[in-house]
Amino acid sequence: MGIFDWLFGRDRKKDDVGDSKELEAIATLKKQLNNMEIKGNKLQRQVGEQKDLAKNMLKIGNKIGAREALVRSNVYLQKYNQLSNSRLNLQTLVDNISDATDAKELVSAMKIGNQVVSEMISDVETEDLEKTMIEMEENRDRVDIMNETLADTTAIETNMSMEFTEGIDEQLAALEMEISGELPDIKDKEIENIGENEEKEEENQEVTENLESEEKGMDETE
Repeated sequence: MGIFDWLFGRDRKKDDVGDSKELEAIATLKKQLNNMEIKGNKLQRQVGEQKDLAKNMLKIGNKIGAREALVRSNVYLQKYNQLSNSRLNLQTLVDNISDATDAKELVSAMKIGNQVVSEMISDVETEDLEKTMIEMEENRDRVDIMNETLADTTAIETNMSMEFTEGIDEQLAALEMEISGELPDIKDKEIENIGENEEKEEENQEVTENLESEEKGMDETE
């Protein structure tokens, strides 16, 4: 059975019936919870009233009456505790039904999604997919070739005149000479450094000789 049959057919009606039963059960339980809450409030009020009555009885010296009031207060309290436990069990049941309903809806949604995916995939043949991928690859190669052809300047350079080409070569040679003139020759630089080092050594030697002569003169004077 297809998706539309599930959405609008007999299966959908069955699910509607199931949902109505769940909603009816939750409504019944919540109604019972409300009634139990009302009864619980009444029991709490009776517990308080009997305790107050016991206090008043003691004030006037009636211990028997006070004791009977406390007995009734404890009976009401016991009923209230039992009622609270029952309310807790009913509330847990309501929560369980709600959780089960959510889980059921989730599973149903997942089934629909999987069915849609399966039907969509079934319409796609493996051969068609492979053919499409091959065509995409071929088209991409064609686009690359077109881009390379459009960016190629070989045809433009071929159509240039000889005079224009020679002018470009002359400009290139002039640029090379200009660049080589700006950069110093490495060998000349090394020779220049050697000459400077020799001059410095001669100056140091001359200073050393002058100092030695002055020291000898001072010794002879002494």
